[in-house]
This record gives sequence, structure tokens and C-alpha cells, in this order.
Amino acid sequence: MDVDAALTLATTAASAAAGGAATAAGQSAWESLLALARRAGIGRRDGTPDDGAPAAVDPADDEQIRVLTGRLAERAGADAEFAALLCGWAERHAPTLRAERSEVHNTVSEGAHITGPVVQARDIHGDLNFG
Repeated sequence: MDVDAALTLATTAASAAAGGAATAAGQSAWESLLALARRAGIGRRDGTPDDGAPAAVDPADDEQIRVLTGRLAERAGADAEFAALLCGWAERHAPTLRAERSEVHNTVSEGAHITGPVVQARDIHGDLNFG
């Protein structure tokens, strides 16, 4: 995975962590990204460590996300070791984050012959009972 793909996933992680619909996996990916940013000293514009800055990033604030991903990109461009860490973060969290954004299109076409109940869903956790 390259740095650009990792930065795209960083934005996806923010979306997955924002709002009341945040999943535990999305929140975990977001917190892991912020921890990586803190360890790299990303916070202040001059690059000096600011442990509180990444933790204060609101995943629902597009401007804060843009600034954070810009700083991640700058650091990755200047530091191959950090770029590798960022890509490693993305590879670990990509399956979950991509699933967060996946869309399901359920259809029953016009010529279908249905003889029982039809359930259309993305994820089902638990039993389904008809009757």
C-alpha cells in the first residue's frame, strides 16, 4: 500500500469514528492513527511534538481532518520510516475501514419467482425468525 492510499484510509477512519454511528472498529482505527501521529510528533505546524493536538482532532470536522492528513503527508514525504509506519497502519485497518464504507445493493428482479420471505440486508448478527 502506498502513502496516498494510506491517507485516503485516514480520512475513511475519521468518517468511521464520527458521529453516533461510529463502530468500535472505526473508532479503534481512528485512535490508532492519532497515536501514530502523536508518536511521530505531528501536532504543531513547525513539527515539534504537541501531544495534545492529534487527540483533539474532531473526526467530524473536515478542516481538522484536512490539516491532519496534510501533516501526515508532509511527514511521510520527509521520513521513509514514518511512511512505512503509516502504510502499515493502513494495511492493518484497511479491511475494516473498507467494510465500513461498503454499500450493499439488494435487488429482487422483475422475473424472480419468490416462494417465501425475502430478507435484504448488509450484516445480520444473530438469528432470523419468520413466522
